[in-house]
Amino acid sequence: MSNLINVLSDAGLRTGEILPRSEIHRLGKPHRAIHLYLFNTRNELLLQRRALTVDHYPGVYSISVVGHVNAGEFSADAVRREIQEELGLDASSIKIDFLFSYFQEATLNESYIDRQFNDVYICTHDIDIQQLHPDPAEVSEVVFVPFDDFRKTVSSRSSELAPVYARECRDLVYFLDSRTAF
Repeated sequence: MSNLINVLSDAGLRTGEILPRSEIHRLGKPHRAIHLYLFNTRNELLLQRRALTVDHYPGVYSISVVGHVNAGEFSADAVRREIQEELGLDASSIKIDFLFSYFQEATLNESYIDRQFNDVYICTHDIDIQQLHPDPAEVSEVVFVPFDDFRKTVSSRSSELAPVYARECRDLVYFLDSRTAF
């Protein structure tokens, strides 16, 4: 089943047009997505390896949680829904902070044109990785990596991280490094 998604203007405002996810990407219509970076108190970042059956970047590492904002849904609600859907984790008690939003265009193939506003969130929450129940249709593995290792991965050109997240991950590293410098 395709989720229905709001088509956005070039300024990021809802146009009133609503399309299925597949049509949004086929037509290259602007839309909104959420990206969450989930850390534990040991300063490790949760990464997910995408399932081999997903339509983009199968088998490579992705950030903690990624998903589309459904039609009529707020970004902050979408991030909690995606935590439940992708990781099988109840997000009701997790404190989630909004970091930044940016627009990105990427053509993955002729029927997958991504023009999306990405709302980037961060949280710190200790979880037992064995207690997670990721959706096998979307996620094949979840791992915690020390932030120092993630920092090195982001600066490496031969990273196993999906390339579409490269700029965002560099911005996240810069933001977190500069925040701790105070």
